[in-house]
Amino acid sequence: MAENLTGLVRQAHKVNLLQGVKVGRHEVDVCMLQFADDTLFLCETAYDNVVAIKAIMRCYELASGFKINFSKSKMADINVERNSLVCFAKSLNCTQMMVPFMYLGGNPRKKQFWEPMVNKISNKLSFGKGRFLSLARRICLIKSVFIVVPLLYLSFFKAPKSMCKNIMQRRLL
Repeated sequence: MAENLTGLVRQAHKVNLLQGVKVGRHEVDVCMLQFADDTLFLCETAYDNVVAIKAIMRCYELASGFKINFSKSKMADINVERNSLVCFAKSLNCTQMMVPFMYLGGNPRKKQFWEPMVNKISNKLSFGKGRFLSLARRICLIKSVFIVVPLLYLSFFKAPKSMCKNIMQRRLL
């Protein structure tokens, strides 16, 4: 069903109903990020964007049959007047939150934040698991673990160099 929401956002963006933000050195226009069942809309400060988001979400409800719980949704701002933010949040029937906000339950600069990912990698690549695999299968296992396990964390946060070293120094198979 995420494809339906992505398609709706693409269409709204294509016909200039939703104005995204320019990100990075190459100024890539971004208006939505998704992971699993979380969706993050990024837009310029304009009431038209709020109306477009509301329309997109309503169309998604009608097309998918799912009900969006706006009271669980949150809105954050960067350089937006307080009055505008209050108006936008009321229009979307959502609550406000402060920036920076916690996602995935912690501070990515701290070692404890990365420990679950490091432990998963270690468990999947423990010495006993690859003992009876051919060299080609071991390499395949190592590559898949290093691609799949950190995907969630590294799609949002830049890992500290110390964590990358810690992961790479682990005994592999």
